[in-house]
Amino acid sequence: MTRSAPSIDVSVDAHETIASETAKRLPLETGGILLGYREKDNVVIAHALVVDGGGATKDRYVRDDVRANERLAEFLADRAEDDPIGYVGEWHSHPAPSGPSTIDRNAMRGAAKATDGSIALLVLTPGDIGGYFGIIAQRQRLGRVVMRDAYVTFPPPRFGQLGPLPDGAVRGDGPVFISYRQSDGTQQAESFENLLRAAGLVVWRDRVDLRPGTTTDRLEQALTDGLSAGVLVVTPDIADSEIVRERELPRLLQLDENPAFSLCIANKIPRQGSESKCDYDAPDRLLRLTPARTLADKKQANALDPQGELEIVRDLLMHRIEQRRPEIRAENRDFTIRVQSRPAPFAVDADDDDLHMRIKGATEGRLPTPEGLELLSRTLPLTGDAVFAAGAKRVRISGGAHLSIGLALGAVFPETKFGNVAVHDVQNNVWESTPASNDPGVTELNVEALAIEVAQPSNAANRVAVFATLTADPDLTAFERLVRESAHGFASVEIVSVTNSNRINPQEAGRLSQAVAQHVKHLSAEHGRAEVHFAFHGPFPMAVLVGRYLNTLRTICYEWDGDTINGPRYRPAIALEPGVAGGPITEVIL
Repeated sequence: MTRSAPSIDVSVDAHETIASETAKRLPLETGGILLGYREKDNVVIAHALVVDGGGATKDRYVRDDVRANERLAEFLADRAEDDPIGYVGEWHSHPAPSGPSTIDRNAMRGAAKATDGSIALLVLTPGDIGGYFGIIAQRQRLGRVVMRDAYVTFPPPRFGQLGPLPDGAVRGDGPVFISYRQSDGTQQAESFENLLRAAGLVVWRDRVDLRPGTTTDRLEQALTDGLSAGVLVVTPDIADSEIVRERELPRLLQLDENPAFSLCIANKIPRQGSESKCDYDAPDRLLRLTPARTLADKKQANALDPQGELEIVRDLLMHRIEQRRPEIRAENRDFTIRVQSRPAPFAVDADDDDLHMRIKGATEGRLPTPEGLELLSRTLPLTGDAVFAAGAKRVRISGGAHLSIGLALGAVFPETKFGNVAVHDVQNNVWESTPASNDPGVTELNVEALAIEVAQPSNAANRVAVFATLTADPDLTAFERLVRESAHGFASVEIVSVTNSNRINPQEAGRLSQAVAQHVKHLSAEHGRAEVHFAFHGPFPMAVLVGRYLNTLRTICYEWDGDTINGPRYRPAIALEPGVAGGPITEVIL
């Protein structure tokens, strides 16, 4: 009678430890000891402990006996005296798909001679063509050792097999999905989220967009309900993420088969011996795809370098433009941007607008956050290039934001590069940069020089200050305080105001925005192209339109701070220099 082969039954906990450690240590071998109990001829593995080999290579692992005994003692110290779990064998990995070697078998034979009861050996080789190999060895009478190949069983995956993607799983105007391991990838995921939002892309993030319900069901819905792109953030701990490995990544790879979807890989795994260069083989290794090169053969960005982050933002922006450009040109329509710097963003923000810029706002107070302005300074040049690549004849902006952000937004769409910009206010009135033929001409500008009553430092000649107020009965207190308290002084100070007591008619926007900018440029030119300190007070659409014409100046843009304790003041927020590399925002001052 043929005797059936014994089995080694591996628990979920033990399997995850072995598989995860194998993935992390590739291309070297690794290993450790097995803990469990015996059932007749079979061995049940409840836990696996890792024991560093000290000198492991691609084809050899020798465990540290002293460290193994220490780890075993530590584990057993916390167990009850009648707990049946104890030492039942060894495990190690083979990077290449092969079973136990002659050396492995001889080592097991020696271990079995010194052990009461059967002991198991597990060898794991990674990848689809690999798997577990098992041996059970047992000492018989007169010291003879019987060694038999064993079946290796372990619980089925937590997730069932993926079905086909439903219709509509990819949508050109859908959100960008960020996949990451929370333990060490949250900070990087937040950085990508904020950068992508500032650039104009809508983002799906679990922390705000995962609705109540069964997590896996909601996640599956998010992954199949109209995404445009995905960012896979690869960090060391991603090897331990079952959600990413078994659910998010397979769906993202399915989606990436559609040309209308873009998958970006942000690699934060340093290459051995380098802190700045990434290991392009690491994503496949950590996500248990090796020896396949599923991710290594895709484009990866080095997320160890801040420029790698911007590379992904640029790629996803241009992907968005590629999806929208045929429609824009076929319909000869405007390129549309919605901008906000205050409300909290969500994935449901995705709508028909080509871009949806969300600048990270403050949790309290009126001022924009320095972090939000820094993000905008990094992404605004990319947004400007992307909009230009779309080839639209007019850019149409809606929403609202802080006035310094409006000035910066206008500066990235200068008159020399973009023919016409239109801004919609909250009542959906249109404010255009091109002077209107039906401009009623009611509102004119009044320019008044403000006397400087304090002694001016020697470098004051390089600076001028302008307060442009486009509302009736302006409060000059905060601006006068700016001039009075300036440590560097100003060569000249002007107030540009409107003569009409009524609100500006949007049809006057083109003429008035050009006139305001012309006064600012003229004052700067009179003082040798002096740096302009600009406090603007007026409708958000006018801030955007005025910003279009400040492309030849270095302009310090101020924000009004209604501090109830110290009194209202204007605080410098950003420096605009649209004509230099890295502009238009070259400095965040706030």
